Amino acid sequence: MSSMSERLLRVGLLVLLVVGVAVPGAAAAEEPETDLGHHGEVVYEKGGRLALRMRTWNHGPVSLDSAAVRVSFSAPVEGSFPAACRRAGAAVLVCETGALRAGAVSPRPLSFDLRVAGTPAETVVEVRTVRLGAGEVRPVTRDLNPDNDRQRVLAPATGDTYYF
Repeated sequence: MSSMSERLLRVGLLVLLVVGVAVPGAAAAEEPETDLGHHGEVVYEKGGRLALRMRTWNHGPVSLDSAAVRVSFSAPVEGSFPAACRRAGAAVLVCETGALRAGAVSPRPLSFDLRVAGTPAETVVEVRTVRLGAGEVRPVTRDLNPDNDRQRVLAPATGDTYYF
């Protein structure tokens, strides 16, 4: 090897040491990844009764100590909702999921028995993940597929079951 080639090789190695080398999987160690999905059913009846039952699936690959889900309604609601949920407005609840193992569903469903104010002919229910991991202000866990953790269901007051 010529001395010029040796110098170029040494400079190249030095640059790699100083700048760093991208190692496959290194980003995953710094930013764990998971994939949450929310699935359930909505029944809305004449007279304004709304029943909602849902579970959160953690498709993995990382387990979570908790996550928060926001459930929004197109009109104010009253009634019973799980103890894991807190009001964030007249038509918004935020619910903790509890621990979510990778590849598993939440251990208990979130069940709501509500009344919609004004008894409209239809209502819209929106479900969305708002936090991955307990107490994090800015999540460090990334959702691999954020499309399936946002659901929007239009439920006419027919008493039919609408799945999401």
